[in-house]
Amino acid sequence: MSLNLDKRQRAMLREMGVRVWQPLAAPAAVLAAPESIAVSAGVASASGHFDAQNEKSGAVMAPTAPLATVVPAAPAIRRDAAPVRSTMPSVAAAPPAADAPVSPQAAWQLGDAQALYAPGAQPGGLRWLVLAETPASGLQQPVFEGDAGRLLNNMLRAAGLHQADAVLFAPLVRQAAVPVTPAFSAALAALVERARPDVVLVMGRLAALALLQSHEPFGRLRGRVHALHGVKTIVTYDAAYLLRTPADKGKAWDDLCLAMSLHAGL
Repeated sequence: MSLNLDKRQRAMLREMGVRVWQPLAAPAAVLAAPESIAVSAGVASASGHFDAQNEKSGAVMAPTAPLATVVPAAPAIRRDAAPVRSTMPSVAAAPPAADAPVSPQAAWQLGDAQALYAPGAQPGGLRWLVLAETPASGLQQPVFEGDAGRLLNNMLRAAGLHQADAVLFAPLVRQAAVPVTPAFSAALAALVERARPDVVLVMGRLAALALLQSHEPFGRLRGRVHALHGVKTIVTYDAAYLLRTPADKGKAWDDLCLAMSLHAGL
């Protein structure tokens, strides 16, 4: 008997790598004999010749490579059958330990503090601590170098910091998008205690969010007086940002005016 395969079944078998050869014609006596059914490739012998029984059946077979076993007919495929699950064990990444130490290079880095300008001649002048968001390359160059440095100098002089009693500057370098570490907070607290500033000026949006540990929009942090380790703090834009967005220079000047107005309250 021949295999009544439609085009879809043949295509599926080809995708599986199974080739089925069917006889073109066969006598009725042969069709009645179950042992003379030609299936798959006619099952060639190990020497590569066709089986003699298949030749007697009258089936016209195409030559094929020798096979070890008869390829059975493909079973019917159920569309509602449950999917076969793999027996291979799944590999999942182990979650990080809750108490795993955070590398100092994974958060914020506090650069060396340095004094800006000579002590002012005005008696009772303010003591300032300027914390400015700076790229990593800024740690290796003078504060007022480059376009951003010149703009920073102009901003601080316009606010009268060059005549203040003392101005201490420390760069802040952001290493990754994670909160500040306890080690960073301790270093910053020690700097504030050593500098004894009257006003802290934080320059940079990301630096302000990190130091104040706030999730508020930066626009809401501006124009307000905050407290950083017990010292009155004003936040504003950093010089590099103002070079890219000069339209916000007016807002930065408003922040500096707010910082200068703290002198009367002090």
